[in-house]
Amino acid sequence: MSKFIASAALVSVLASAPAAFALQPSAIPETGKVTKAPVGSTVTIESTGKFGNRYQNYFRVAEDGELEFVFQDSGN
Repeated sequence: MSKFIASAALVSVLASAPAAFALQPSAIPETGKVTKAPVGSTVTIESTGKFGNRYQNYFRVAEDGELEFVFQDSGN
């Protein structure tokens, strides 16, 4: 029975490993519309997550001026 518990614990640790590299939603700022950036261009917004980590968030300008989230870089 202890082998089963140990293997279940190992599987749960390995399954949660990709979560360490997942997006940090708290670091993605609320965005509005932009008026001076051309449609299709990329906008970079630096932000800080809830644990003080700095992130660079990349957005693409849509036809209506909304910023669409593209990528997040932790800079590590």
